[in-house]
Amino acid sequence: MDNRNYKAFIVEGEAREPLIIDNISKVFFQHGNFKIITLPAGENIYMLWKKLKEDDFDTDIIEVLRENNEEIKEQLMGLSRDDFSEVYLFFDYDAHQTNLGKTDEEDIVAKMLESFDNETENGKLYISYPMVEALRDFEPGVCGNEEECFVGIKDLNHYKNLSAIRSFNPHFKEYDIDIWKNIIDVFAMRVACLFGMSDIFEYEQYSNMVNPYTIQVLEENEAKKERVFILSAFPEFLVDYFGIKLWKTCVKHRRNQLETHLCKKEY
Repeated sequence: MDNRNYKAFIVEGEAREPLIIDNISKVFFQHGNFKIITLPAGENIYMLWKKLKEDDFDTDIIEVLRENNEEIKEQLMGLSRDDFSEVYLFFDYDAHQTNLGKTDEEDIVAKMLESFDNETENGKLYISYPMVEALRDFEPGVCGNEEECFVGIKDLNHYKNLSAIRSFNPHFKEYDIDIWKNIIDVFAMRVACLFGMSDIFEYEQYSNMVNPYTIQVLEENEAKKERVFILSAFPEFLVDYFGIKLWKTCVKHRRNQLETHLCKKEY
């Protein structure tokens, strides 16, 4: 075995997400003394969290994946949790809540974010709203065009096609640093819009106010209006990981493009 440590990127699907992680690895992590391993869980985040919770989180997430997925078991041959310095999870928001069993009053998504809040322990969870295809649903330099900030919950079955039609570049594996800079710039505009701000966050404001949990609280408010505010988890992860240097390199705009804040209007 080599002397590198490993970072685990746990994803829900086996198609698009591994392509994105592979691209992020090539663009942002070429020179690190570590190896990124993408682990397709093959199930939604709730089912994975439930298995961990049933064991009071005494079993670590790497071992749960190893025990329940033969392909992952093969990927992890010779590796233990101690070989992984960081664990990140990327999953889609289940706005339909078909798997959450929310007959009780507790907010399951919030509890999962509380459980997965540290990449060096149980792992850190990032959620794409409404799904992984939100990454390609952007226009450089534009926050959104009124209704394009949102997708109705009733329309989620059509969102993959819609995001491809609106995409600046639908091919994730072709993203270079310039495309990622545009993605992060638009992310900064969108997250400011979600938080009700006309000016773009300064990085210090962003780091103090914006995290997966505070985003989820606002998304739950939007879900009550039968819609999802479109926001990708991947630029959020990159900003968290690289911090102010990446923010200053990528965020070109200082105000949202919609002067009257139309992206928050009711309809």
